[in-house]
Amino acid sequence: MNRNDYKLFSEGRIGSMTLKNRLVRSATSGDRLPIQNGELHVLLSLYRDLALGGVGLVISGDTPGFAAEMLAGKSAARRTIPDSYFQAFASVADEVHRSAPLCKMIVQLGGPGRRSGIGASDVPEPFQKDRVKPLSVDEIAMIVGAYAETIARFQQSGLDGVQIHAAHGHGLVHSFLSPYTNRRTDAYGGSAANRARIIREIVSKAREKVGDFPILIKMNCTDNLEGGIDLDTFPEMAQEVERTGVDAIEVSGGTLDCLVRSEEELGFRPVPIAESHTRIGSPEKQSYYLEYVQKLALGIPVILVGGNRHVERLEQIVGQGYADYIGLCRPLISEPDLPNRWLEGRGDPTTECISCNSCLVARLEGHLPYCVFKHNKEQYKVAQEFLTSWVSVNLA
Repeated sequence: MNRNDYKLFSEGRIGSMTLKNRLVRSATSGDRLPIQNGELHVLLSLYRDLALGGVGLVISGDTPGFAAEMLAGKSAARRTIPDSYFQAFASVADEVHRSAPLCKMIVQLGGPGRRSGIGASDVPEPFQKDRVKPLSVDEIAMIVGAYAETIARFQQSGLDGVQIHAAHGHGLVHSFLSPYTNRRTDAYGGSAANRARIIREIVSKAREKVGDFPILIKMNCTDNLEGGIDLDTFPEMAQEVERTGVDAIEVSGGTLDCLVRSEEELGFRPVPIAESHTRIGSPEKQSYYLEYVQKLALGIPVILVGGNRHVERLEQIVGQGYADYIGLCRPLISEPDLPNRWLEGRGDPTTECISCNSCLVARLEGHLPYCVFKHNKEQYKVAQEFLTSWVSVNLA
C-alpha cells in the first residue's frame, strides 16, 4: 500500500523553508562527543542515513547557543563556541543536501543552564547540589547577543535553520519560560509575556543579522510539576512565544525535576529522560502530548513530538489539523529508513521501536544513541536495570 496521497507525505513550509513531507527527525543528543573527538565521519554517517531514510527535516542534537565561560571572565578564546561546531555542521549540512537534496538540516541550540549553575532564578534541580545563580539583566543581554551571533554563524555555515531549545528543564531558556523555575520580579519574570522576553530579544537580535532565516523553538507543554507549565497555562505561553517571531513551535514536555514524583502522580514511569515515556505499546498511550496541541490556535506550524508510533494515527493527527508536522526521535534510532518504509507501505504501520529508552542510556554513557534492544541484548538488561535504579541512586 503506497501512501503518496497521505497529507503526512505532502509538502509543507516552515518560514522560508519548504519541506518535502511532514516528518521531522527531532533532536537527539549525542553529537558533541564525536565533534570533540574529531570523529566527523561518525556524524556524517548518522545524518546521511537519516537523510536517505526519507525524513523531510533533520534537527541535530543540541549544540550550545552560547558559552558559559563568557559569564565568568574567562579568556576571549573560551568565551565563544568552538569553531569545531560550525565546521562539523557545515560538513553535515553539505552531506545531507548532497545525499538527499530535498531534505533540510537545522541545528538545535541548547547550552548551559541550571546544571551549569545559571538560570532565571535560584531553583536547582533535585539531583543538583550547587545553587543556581540568577542572571543579571546585563548578563542576559550578553547571552542574547551570543545567541544572535551563533545563529548568524550557522546561517553562514550552510544550515537551513536553527531551533532554540527551550524544553526539558535543564537549559537556560526553559528556566525563563517556566513559572516553576522563573521567580523573577523584573521585566523577565511574572507574566507569560515577560517570561518569553528573552526569546523575543534573541529572535529580534538574530533577525537583524539573518533576515528570514528559519528560527524554530522547542518548548514544554507541561513540566509535570506543580507550579510549572501545564495543560491550562500552555496555550497562553505558546501564543506569547509565537509573538516573539519564531517560525514554528515543537511541542515536548517533562523535566528532570519531575522525576522525584511517583508513577501514579505522573501518569508515566519516572526514568531519566522524562520526555521519552516508556511502556507505550498501546495506541492510547502514544502521541502523549496530543491533548496539549489540540488546545492551540496558532498562526505558525506546530511540530508534535513524543511517542509517535503508528502511521495511520499520525496521518489522522495531521489530517485533522492538530499538528502540522510529526517529530520522531527513538523510532529513527531503531530504523532510520522508517519514513521511506511507511511511504512505500512496507511492513507494519507501527515502528520497530519498543520505547524502552535503552538507546538513551547509551547516550548518557557517552555514546551516540543506538538501538541497544536490537543489537546488544546483554547491554539491554544492564540499561533497564540502570533506568530502574537511576532516581534512587542519584537522590542518595
